[in-house]
This record gives sequence, structure tokens and C-alpha cells, in this order.
Amino acid sequence: MRPKVSFTQYVQSSPLFTLGELRDRYGKKGQNRSLRNMLYRLKRQGRVRQLTKEVYVGGLATGLANRYSVPRKFREDAVVACHSALEFHGAANQVFQTVYYFSTRARKDVVFDGVTYHCVTPPRQLVRARALDFQVESGRDDVRVTGRERSIADCLMFLEYSGGSEELDRSLAMFPSFDFEAALEYLKLLRMPWLYARLGFLLDRHAEKLFFRDKPRDLFLRKLPKGVAYLGRKRPGDRWVPTWHLMVPEALAPSTDGSIRT
Repeated sequence: MRPKVSFTQYVQSSPLFTLGELRDRYGKKGQNRSLRNMLYRLKRQGRVRQLTKEVYVGGLATGLANRYSVPRKFREDAVVACHSALEFHGAANQVFQTVYYFSTRARKDVVFDGVTYHCVTPPRQLVRARALDFQVESGRDDVRVTGRERSIADCLMFLEYSGGSEELDRSLAMFPSFDFEAALEYLKLLRMPWLYARLGFLLDRHAEKLFFRDKPRDLFLRKLPKGVAYLGRKRPGDRWVPTWHLMVPEALAPSTDGSIRT
């Protein structure tokens, strides 16, 4: 069955498409060069814009593409992750102008309409365990995204892609609830004791709202590292939190009376 929409009408009005999708929709055997030539002409006319090799946006598109759907056009295995995943779930304190995504195939940053798309190598433990899709969800617009609990753990593992510990603390305050079992299952797979310390400490700051007490809290405490862990890089003014074997920034340290600073 032939497409009802003409090639030119489709490409100039589509908010996001790839050359591969055009081949499936309009291509015939031996016509790849012809499709490229037509795209080249339309691009010169301003009717098509190119994000990167084989990824395009229609110049007359009435709506912008969902920024979180873009990474899958770059890499089939792309998963929106870290702070961008929190944004997607509505659990981020702010929206960054960088979209982070996991992919086993590295690529250079792509910048388009003021947004940078940055590829991050997934945790090695997931690659070794062949568990790259662990706690990955399918969202609107064909977005693959890490679940909320995994996302906060990934942010604590890759603080450079999270906005920092204070940003994460504010984001965690936006969580309406927290699935401790999901988080513990993910941390068990990662085998990084210092992550129990980092996440447990932040959960403790929101213990009343998230009901972080009794058995869930004890399970975190049992997995703490024997040595000293840090919530980020070492820096002057860090404070020691003995409960979590953790050095934390002064802004997040409990007050001298034991109350939690906000």
C-alpha cells in the first residue's frame, strides 16, 4: 500500500524522523541514493533541518519533538537516564538544557535548538550482567527511561550528570513515595556499598515523608561500607555523618541539635 502522504509533505511537517524510517515508508530497493538526494534539496530550501547523520526535523513542523524521544533516533538502545530521567518522571527540581541517555555505543554530543544530547556509558555491572534494561520503562512518544528509584541511584553514581547532591536532595523531596525494594534490588546488582551510604543518607533527610524507617532503613544500614564514603568530591567544610559512614557537604549536614537542614 502506497503512503497517503507525499514524501515532501511528510518530511517537511514531521517533528522528528530518521533516514531509516523514510526507507521503510517510501523507499524501494535501490532508491537509497534518491531519498538522500531529495532530503539534501529540501534541506537547502530550509524545509528540512538535520540534527545529525540520518536524523532530521521538518522545517514546517507545527510542534517540537519531545526532547526525551530524540536519543532513540541516535541509538536504538538509548535509555533516558540520570537527571533527565527524573525530569521525565516529574521528579526533578529543575529542567536542564542537556538530555542524558545511556547507550553502549558512544557518540559525540549533539546540540540542537539549544539542547545538548549527551551519551553516557552504562554502569559496567549492568553490561557484565547483561541487564541493560533493568528497571527500564517505556514512556510516551516511544521514550525508554530508567524508573524513578533507579534514576536517583544512577544520579548518585554519576553525580556529574545529576546537578550535584543538593539538586538531588531537592529532587528527592518531590517524590510522592519511594519503592525501597526496587532501589535495594538495583543496588544489589551494582555491588557498590558507598551507594547505600549516599542514598540512605538522602532518604533519611526525607524519612517522615517517604516512611523510611524500620526494616527498609535497616536493610540500607547493613550494607554500608566499612570505610569512609563521600557524597561527592572531598572539599573543605565536609561534615561527618557517622550513622551512614558518610562525609557530606556542609549544606546537607544535620544541625548540631540533630535536626535536618532544608
